[in-house]
Amino acid sequence: MDKGTHVKSSPYLLAVFLLGIHLPSTSWTWAKPQTQAAITQELEQERLRLKQLNDEINKTKQKAKQAGKQSESVLKKIEKLDKSLLQKQKEYRRISKELKGKDRELGKLHKQLANVQTEVSQHRHSISNRLRVLYMEGRGGYLKTLFEANTLTNFERRLAYLSTISKQEYQLLNTYRQQLTDLEDLKARQSQAREELLTYQRSTQQAINEMKGVKKDKHVVLTSLSKEQELYERTVEGLKRSAKQVDALLKELDQRFKLSQAQPQSKKGKAHTHGSLLWPTQGNIVSFFGRQKHPTFDTYVNKKGIEIRTPKPSPIRTVSHGNVVYADWLKGYGLVVIVDHTNGFFSLYAHASTLLVKEGQAVAKGDVIGKTGETGLTDKNTLYFELRKGTTPVDPLRWLVKRP
Repeated sequence: MDKGTHVKSSPYLLAVFLLGIHLPSTSWTWAKPQTQAAITQELEQERLRLKQLNDEINKTKQKAKQAGKQSESVLKKIEKLDKSLLQKQKEYRRISKELKGKDRELGKLHKQLANVQTEVSQHRHSISNRLRVLYMEGRGGYLKTLFEANTLTNFERRLAYLSTISKQEYQLLNTYRQQLTDLEDLKARQSQAREELLTYQRSTQQAINEMKGVKKDKHVVLTSLSKEQELYERTVEGLKRSAKQVDALLKELDQRFKLSQAQPQSKKGKAHTHGSLLWPTQGNIVSFFGRQKHPTFDTYVNKKGIEIRTPKPSPIRTVSHGNVVYADWLKGYGLVVIVDHTNGFFSLYAHASTLLVKEGQAVAKGDVIGKTGETGLTDKNTLYFELRKGTTPVDPLRWLVKRP
């Protein structure tokens, strides 16, 4: 290409080149504000979505935290109601004892009053007869008796006789006065005892009403658990946490047992055999070991023990000898006793109304360690009983003696 041609074509090529550069540049300048707005809007939407996601996460965490607190609060509320009920039952027993004592006191006062009234009546009759005689004899009755004596000896004898009679009559009057005072005192004591008896009766009725109120409150809580599945499930989670405490304790004890058995000089305890253990209490089995379906919710729970229903507070007995390793409150289980049988077996007794043993105490087979009650997640006199071989729960019915 010659120089002329090159020069001639240069403006065209330059125009094309400039156009090629300018057109995209013009196009980019026109699209740039729209793209930035779209990007800004998309970023804003992402920020909103991220905020919503964070809010949902926080809500979920808060809900989980509240659910945990709610399940704990239910178990705490039940434990608080149980302790209040036991305190009111204790107060009721004290008042009832005072009432019986006051009733016996009133009975004794009534008998004493009747005896004194009889004696007063007899003395009053004797005094009346004597006054009648004195009236008939007149003022000179005693003098007439003395003057009728015909000898000095007879006079002295009559004087001594009259002196004795006078002393007896004086004593009779003094006794009569004292009996009247005693009679008034006994009547006052009887009246006071009656007032105190009425006060104790009112206090007894008040204690009964308070116990009924606490039982009603607990029944409402337990009823809500049986109807509200979410609350029930949360409470079950709380129970699992309590059960973990038991598991941790038994795991530690089981490890100690295995270490002790590994020692050459250790004495191996006699292992239990099927059907060799005593029943922990008398009553009817209302819940069995193993997988059980909830009567209201379509859920299953794996029960580690059995429940025995008793008509009234009944003795809880150890199924075999051992050492008490736990005796205290446990959320959801109420008052609990755990016995280490020193042969790899452990037994747990829950829902007690009274504990009669302490941690560290040795117990023999059949010893009474408490009384059945309605503490924990029950409002009936019930004993929850677990038997474990090491840390593994086993069906108690296979190990308890066969009932006739």
